[in-house]
Amino acid sequence: MDTLFSFFAFLFGAVVGSFLNVVILRLPDENQSIVFPASHCPQCQTPLHWYENIPV
Repeated sequence: MDTLFSFFAFLFGAVVGSFLNVVILRLPDENQSIVFPASHCPQCQTPLHWYENIPV
């Protein structure tokens, strides 16, 4: 049971950390929404695929 809890705690932390990274990156730019556009490369603006958004 502890292993299962640890797994879900890690997964939840990775997802929340990934979202907070987006918020921190986009918040200073008042012209950019936190939710839209979808995740993209900050240099070339190419949209990321769904599997590139999986937190590691």
